[in-house]
Amino acid sequence: MTDVITLTGIGRTFAADPPVIALESVDLSVRRGDYLSIVGPSGSGKSTLLNVLGLLDVPDTGRYELEGEETTVLGDAARTALRGARIGFVFQSFHLLAHRDVTENVMLGGLYTSAARKGRRERAHAALERVGLSHRRDFRPTHLSGGERQRVAIARALAGNPALLLCDEPTGNLDSANTAAVLDLFDELRADGTTLIVITHDETVSGRAGRRVRITDGYLTQEPL
Repeated sequence: MTDVITLTGIGRTFAADPPVIALESVDLSVRRGDYLSIVGPSGSGKSTLLNVLGLLDVPDTGRYELEGEETTVLGDAARTALRGARIGFVFQSFHLLAHRDVTENVMLGGLYTSAARKGRRERAHAALERVGLSHRRDFRPTHLSGGERQRVAIARALAGNPALLLCDEPTGNLDSANTAAVLDLFDELRADGTTLIVITHDETVSGRAGRRVRITDGYLTQEPL
């Protein structure tokens, strides 16, 4: 296996009086095929770390290598292109378009990647097959359960064949049954070799990962499961 993510000495401070230190000397390696959970209370730095990992923010100090490429030296356009090509996002809210069917929603994920327009529908169908929703591909999101909508969102993230699936509280809007179904899907994706990072406050969700780290007051520590 090779490293998908290597963080070395990452720091992020926000201007205030006094300054707010959100991340302090964070070191983290994520190998290809890892399933990592990041836990921590509100205000601990989880959101800032998510933004850094997702190339939505640039740290003040340290190095962030994504598949061996040092990202902190990239300009906005290059960082946006790399994010679109190599990172898939899954959020607590599904962000599906109600007036588009499931296939069209998944196809939208390809707008921000370097994948060719030709074959986009076929790639969407393959992603839906991967998450077990081929039988719902012509449905509108309003006709799906919460768990099915989250699986559509995961298929959309997978359609671009990302190096990393970055999930922010992915079960936060789901009941226990749908949470279990999504976590089962994450287990299947991990078995297929997908690299997953799940940011969550839910101990049940974090306990399904292969390993876990905790962030507290900007510091990251390894934790046993």
